[in-house]
Amino acid sequence: ATLAVLRSGVRSPLAPPFKKVNMEISFIGWIHTVLGTLAILVSVFIITSQGFITAKKPLGKFYLVATFITAATALMLYRNGGFNLAHLLAVFTLIAIFLGFMAEKYNILGISKYLQAMSYTGSVLFHLIPGIAEVNKRLPLDNPMGLSVDDPINIRYYLIFTLICGITVLAQWAYIWKKKV
Repeated sequence: ATLAVLRSGVRSPLAPPFKKVNMEISFIGWIHTVLGTLAILVSVFIITSQGFITAKKPLGKFYLVATFITAATALMLYRNGGFNLAHLLAVFTLIAIFLGFMAEKYNILGISKYLQAMSYTGSVLFHLIPGIAEVNKRLPLDNPMGLSVDDPINIRYYLIFTLICGITVLAQWAYIWKKKV
């Protein structure tokens, strides 16, 4: 009886009241959301199966293009007011992609592989932070988990994702160092 909606489809009197959530998404918002979600899923697959994101492979190219479009469209979304943390992370994402691509293309003081790994993997983190805040702002529909970017549940996710990405970069660097890739 404590479920928000009983099997009969009637709300339980014990359920908390619905919070009104704006679920409207613009056309650019849909492009941003779909490509961003695909990019995150592809990046996880690439990193777990290949170890690194690289523009030299088709999935890596897809990730980089989808990430670029996602970051660029993020700069066009202002429904939550003016320039905010999500926009700043979109700028960081564009910088990370640029640095990673340049590091992949040119040998920069012998640290190109390290810079590439850090930049491309860092761009995944820059996707995840605003992504989880947006998901938690909208879901579950009847009682969203985090209504602001600085909500404690979101802060926990940010820390977890930062830790995972940091460990991933360190593992990539160790592999590069050990194998002299």
